[in-house]
Amino acid sequence: MPYVPPKELYSHRDPLLRRLRLRDSYAKPVDLNREFKDAKVVLFFFGATWRNSSREPFDLVGSFARRHPHQLKVVYVSVDQTEQAYEANTRNKPWLAMEWNDGSTMSTPDEAPDSPASPEASTPLEPYLLAGDPDLEEVVHETDPEGSLYLRPFSRVYLADKWTVLGVPNVVVYHVESQKVLTYHARFDLLKEGKADSTWDKWSKGEKVEFGVTDFLHALRWSIGLAVVASGYAVAVRTGYIDDVIGHASSKLTQNFLANR
Repeated sequence: MPYVPPKELYSHRDPLLRRLRLRDSYAKPVDLNREFKDAKVVLFFFGATWRNSSREPFDLVGSFARRHPHQLKVVYVSVDQTEQAYEANTRNKPWLAMEWNDGSTMSTPDEAPDSPASPEASTPLEPYLLAGDPDLEEVVHETDPEGSLYLRPFSRVYLADKWTVLGVPNVVVYHVESQKVLTYHARFDLLKEGKADSTWDKWSKGEKVEFGVTDFLHALRWSIGLAVVASGYAVAVRTGYIDDVIGHASSKLTQNFLANR
């Protein structure tokens, strides 16, 4: 007889949450109803670490999670290459984690050539849905809104494929009450000090955070700065205020190049 986990691990009213197999920061299976009792927003944090990778996304997500420990839940969706890296990124962290042994095979930037190969994982206990698998049980939730029936769980790679997550780090924002994804690629700067409160206010109400004029200018601040400097330089040269040092240097380089051909 196929293995079926205890009911508290798969039973939930939410059509997405009931398909997850989660572990807490102590690697213990998660009781879905108890864990998500007060949850308004769930962040699905697709992440991984490798040699010289940045820890900033982890720090930002962790800090944001600690602001609202009951109403906000973070689910780490590991794209780590080894189980050791998975454990390092999930133990004693302010987030839950999707099950490692779910049949997923995902990749991150190449490890060092002398890194040991990862041992093959054992066969998953449950029949997880993998990338490209049809979800034939999705309609079951319409006749079972309480989430009492067992449905095949989603694997990490299935979620990545379902939401078109092509790289890490990446955050998908899910609003529990409306049962809708607010954004599939949330910007990490929204989690920073100065923006975190307004971001939470929007997300907790089921509203998207729009990319405003201020955000646009901030994203292009270096390009705008260089354009201003270049324009000022051009005006100064035309008015004779300064010599065209850049133009002279460029002309000399061109002459040297042509002379050596």
